[in-house]
Amino acid sequence: MGLELRQEYVVLRVDGDVFEIFRRGAFSERIPLAWLAVQIQPSIRGKLILRMECSRDDGPLYEVLHKAKVGRGEAVDLVIGTEEEPFYRQFFTQVAQLCGRPVAP
Repeated sequence: MGLELRQEYVVLRVDGDVFEIFRRGAFSERIPLAWLAVQIQPSIRGKLILRMECSRDDGPLYEVLHKAKVGRGEAVDLVIGTEEEPFYRQFFTQVAQLCGRPVAP
């Protein structure tokens, strides 16, 4: 089995060269690893938005933005606590290593 992260309401996993997102009560999403872009954006009340979408460029697989950015298309957004970000960073760093993609510092 590939990499997998399970939370109470979401399952994120790698299946071969595809990234899968399963959310309780919602449709699942599949994104090729070569196109996956994950951004952490600031939100309100000490929360962060974890945005997962298809990348339109050759940017890093995972990056933390200091200013919120409007999405360019279909995306899956999760609201997470700031204390959870290192956990997600670790997971997506492993995903990036698996497919030879960079992670922004």
